[in-house]
Amino acid sequence: MSLIVLDPDIADAESLGSRLCKQLTELGLHTIETPDSRVAADLASSGSVEMIICCHRPVLEALPAISPSVALAWVTDAELTSDDLLTAMRRDVHDVWAWPDVEEELQERVTGLQDRVRSWSTAMSNEVSTLRTELERDQRAGQYIQMGMLPPNPMGIGHFKLQHRVQPSLILSGDFVDYFQISDRYFACYVADVAGHGASSAFITVLLKNFSRRLRREYRVSMLSNPGEILQWINGELIDQGIDKHVAIFFAIVDMRKEVMHFANAAHLPPAALVVDGELQSLEQSAKPLGLFPNIQFESLTVDFPKGAKLVVFSDGVLDLVPEDSIAAKEQHLAQVIRTAETMDDLWDTLSANHMGPDDVSCLMVRYE
Repeated sequence: MSLIVLDPDIADAESLGSRLCKQLTELGLHTIETPDSRVAADLASSGSVEMIICCHRPVLEALPAISPSVALAWVTDAELTSDDLLTAMRRDVHDVWAWPDVEEELQERVTGLQDRVRSWSTAMSNEVSTLRTELERDQRAGQYIQMGMLPPNPMGIGHFKLQHRVQPSLILSGDFVDYFQISDRYFACYVADVAGHGASSAFITVLLKNFSRRLRREYRVSMLSNPGEILQWINGELIDQGIDKHVAIFFAIVDMRKEVMHFANAAHLPPAALVVDGELQSLEQSAKPLGLFPNIQFESLTVDFPKGAKLVVFSDGVLDLVPEDSIAAKEQHLAQVIRTAETMDDLWDTLSANHMGPDDVSCLMVRYE
């Protein structure tokens, strides 16, 4: 066992720390002497020692936070006051010893304290492991439910083929993709990116799926050519829920009879891309995200969607997978990948999207075949 004796007067052979070091060494314990609280904390953090013994209150108060698995004792040859005991409690001292101490009692104190801290550390480690296992099990169940909310992949609507891919950075995703037919003439599709990660963001995707179902039942005719009206409706619903999360979303409605696409954007980046005859059109549009500002309007735009065209929409996590440094260079690289990739697998393989970055990555591809 290795331990540190921390005493600002350790250089003085008659100091409490020096006398204690001599006694501990005679007991066969590997003892390190230092007057510096930072040195003691660094050695404890590196795993070099299992116990720190402080000899004076000032060095105890100056000691940086250490792992609770490292035993911390305070040895004093003065009478303890109530303030001393409060300091010991605040600094999570495991034991306070009075000096002088006979060798047998000192040996018992050191080994007893070491055993208690080890036992406590093992119990805490086991508890954390159990809680982690339970949390991962719950999150896996949540992932199963969340992935089950995604639409069929691929899915055919008329002569259009729709595909998606959602790759969480953790277990649950804050990204969501959906598409569904509204009538014989129209279908809707969108990519949403909820701020943040984990369970709280994943919960919002459940709300988005609920909005999809409601939209199919409760849509107004005006919405079919004005998806900005849909975003306004979703924005109001999110604000009414009082959820402190914002959502970036690209929403489109395709008119299969007229071969056009109406779309609206709520702060979604990178811009959606429409490829027609090998030429890429960036569907850039600026607007605020959903869930933050009440009573805001979202502009709807319309583009032709002829046979052979494809729509590709990524969430912003894809930018972490593009090697270039600047956003402009990343978007240019991404545009080239979108222009040349014929399938979702081509897109994913080219971007190495299975090697995740720090953010969720999702993609929607719609082809008019």
